[in-house]
Amino acid sequence: VTPEMERHGIPTVIVATDTFVQFVRRMAATQACPYVAIAETPNPVRGLDPKALRVRVEAMMPAVVDGLTLPPAELERRTKAAMKGQVQPVRASLPV
Repeated sequence: VTPEMERHGIPTVIVATDTFVQFVRRMAATQACPYVAIAETPNPVRGLDPKALRVRVEAMMPAVVDGLTLPPAELERRTKAAMKGQVQPVRASLPV
């Protein structure tokens, strides 16, 4: 859904825990949306009481606001800067 909305000019933000951010980024890239905004929070979130969950949500709000309001070129620049030095996914030569 997110890549399709982005292709139509509708800004989106994916919310994910730190455990799944790289997976989310790779999946978005397979849908031609490698620089989608991701609001990240530490894993786990399951079982958090409402007060602790609210703290997590409030911590993600700047990423959500940026993802919905910044120009795509700025999101791409920030994502590239954040990913610099990280291991990049490679395509397998054989089907997995």
